[in-house]
Amino acid sequence: MNPLSLEGIRVVDFSWVMAGPMTTKMLGAMGAEIIKIESSTRPEFSVRDGMFAVINNNKKSCTLNITTPEGQEMIRELVRSSHVVVENFSSRVLAKYGLSYDTLREIRPDIIFVSASGMGRTGPEKDLLAYGSLLQGYSGRVGMIGEPNPALEAMGILPAWTDPITALWETTAILAAIRHWRQTGRGAYVDLSMLEATVALLPEALLHAALGRQVPERRSVTEAGAAPSGCFRCAGEDEWLALSVRTPAEWEGLRRVMGEAAPADAGLGGAQARLAAKEDLNERLATWLRTRDAAATEAALHAAGVPASRSRHMAEIVDDPHMRARSMFQQIDGEVQMATLPWLADDGGAAGGAWRGDFAPTPAIGQHNDYVFGELLGLSPERRAELAEAGTIR
Repeated sequence: MNPLSLEGIRVVDFSWVMAGPMTTKMLGAMGAEIIKIESSTRPEFSVRDGMFAVINNNKKSCTLNITTPEGQEMIRELVRSSHVVVENFSSRVLAKYGLSYDTLREIRPDIIFVSASGMGRTGPEKDLLAYGSLLQGYSGRVGMIGEPNPALEAMGILPAWTDPITALWETTAILAAIRHWRQTGRGAYVDLSMLEATVALLPEALLHAALGRQVPERRSVTEAGAAPSGCFRCAGEDEWLALSVRTPAEWEGLRRVMGEAAPADAGLGGAQARLAAKEDLNERLATWLRTRDAAATEAALHAAGVPASRSRHMAEIVDDPHMRARSMFQQIDGEVQMATLPWLADDGGAAGGAWRGDFAPTPAIGQHNDYVFGELLGLSPERRAELAEAGTIR
């Protein structure tokens, strides 16, 4: 695997909030040059702490007022030497400024134009204002959960999974479009819906609905096809343990760990018998775990071959020895940084099996103005000063 498989690909990045920036961050980690179009007059760009700093590394920042004719012409010139455009404005913004896909493909016929929006660019709800938390409700995912449970992570509309899920689909679409371009020389227009990105991750529930069947269980409570199964409260202020038993060997392992508290076998070695007794088994397990230490019980269950995992707090994840061993969290410039890509790559050479993508710190706003406007667009220092005075570069 070539770690920098996107080297030589230039991306013009109009995206903001979370999904688009997460996408271009990952593309940058794979070697693409990301030119982030920003404005010092907009708070979503000028305030660069918190989440902004986490999802906007691996990019070059330039400040440009696209509402001016000069700014629009500079974007068009930049697109001439670029391969991908990423945007998530409301449906009419770029068209209003002469920067739509139809306009830009006249300048660069093989451009890959990726447009992400809440509901997609077509359909009766295409102009609906939609945030990730609201789309999570629209998608049917919240309805599957049942009553939101504040004691459990993500058991309601927050945190919104729609943005990071959309980023994964968006990255996949761009990689596929680049591969297609390399094979055929043809560009593409990708209309990505955050709603559909979320719905696509619910195939089993959708299959039941399409067949006119009830979704069999509230999935935040238990797992279909396993008994006992669920997420159970343990001793301590906020300690939980998820467990799922499917096979006879796992059932026997659970009984060994439970000892005298284990239910009598009574023919429960078979999956169908356990499923029929699931409610009772879950109640017995919940009673036993309520007085148990989550970490010690997890270790005992693992030793007995029972699939189980305690619910970890996020601070534990950052310090987790397994995560650290796989270089998911690294010390960069004296700070703990999460790796850009969630996989390890070994190209048989310098990567050494521990490459997780290139990393460059989040740029200061306008940090690369000289590079973009001078080196890429060929504007003289005098011309750049004039444009800055006129408010086009800002």
